[in-house]
Amino acid sequence: MFSNILGAIAKPVLDSGAFLISPNAGPSTMAGKGCHQNFFVTSYQNDQVHEVLGKHAQDQGYKRAYIIAPNYQAGKDSLAGFKRYFKGEIVDEVYAPLTSMDFASDLAKIASTKPDVVFAFLPGGLGVNFVKQWSQAGLQGKIPFLSAFTVDESTLPAQQDAAVGLFGGMTWAPNMDNPQSKKFVSAYEAAYKIVPGSYAMQAYDAAMLIDSAIKAAGGTADKAKIRAALKKADFTSLRGKFKFNTNGYPIQDFYLVKAAKRADGKFQTEIVSKVFTDYADPHAKDCALK
Repeated sequence: MFSNILGAIAKPVLDSGAFLISPNAGPSTMAGKGCHQNFFVTSYQNDQVHEVLGKHAQDQGYKRAYIIAPNYQAGKDSLAGFKRYFKGEIVDEVYAPLTSMDFASDLAKIASTKPDVVFAFLPGGLGVNFVKQWSQAGLQGKIPFLSAFTVDESTLPAQQDAAVGLFGGMTWAPNMDNPQSKKFVSAYEAAYKIVPGSYAMQAYDAAMLIDSAIKAAGGTADKAKIRAALKKADFTSLRGKFKFNTNGYPIQDFYLVKAAKRADGKFQTEIVSKVFTDYADPHAKDCALK
């Protein structure tokens, strides 16, 4: 799931000759010069989702941004991604410890500096606490709040109304309008009684990718055949269009999404607009694979 974990396991796994399929972590370090023929990602390159929010902030005409992320590889990738498209002033660039749960000092600084927009990449418990404290501090509705992996189906059950209306970026949302996604969401909710998020979608696609490759290769003995089948990505992705770039990362569409409360009382993200079409990550040009 996390890029720091992938960074720890990648070398021993790939040095052993095994294939490594990442259903979430997509660090920049393995997308460019560090790419590997046996490494494939079914999510995105870490920068890309954050680039959605950087472009949205730029398109909205915001001039001053306060940005915050955890102090590890994905956090650095996230803020680099936001800044790739946002060309305004960065009021402050904060790298919080992964154990941060109290954001009072950050919120006080945001309130005093009054940026045009706040961008946050704070996954899991960090995001739950930040959004709750954001609302408690009275900042909801006063300063535009953009985020990635801070407000999603993994955090919304805890954030609930405090997160409604907040924008994010993603390659998919539970209201994606295609038959395979609708079927998946319905079956997932029936089985687990919760709304599936991007992590579930990406893991499902990873399983479908592996299944398609093993079937196409006629077994698991010939690694060259399996590698070729993985690169072909001959499966129906829940997000619709999906293909691999030369570096093993997807080329796909990206969307601006918004947290909403459904009629049944459950919370989910919903697609607002498409921001990037058939988008390839910027690090692929540095990968030697063809």
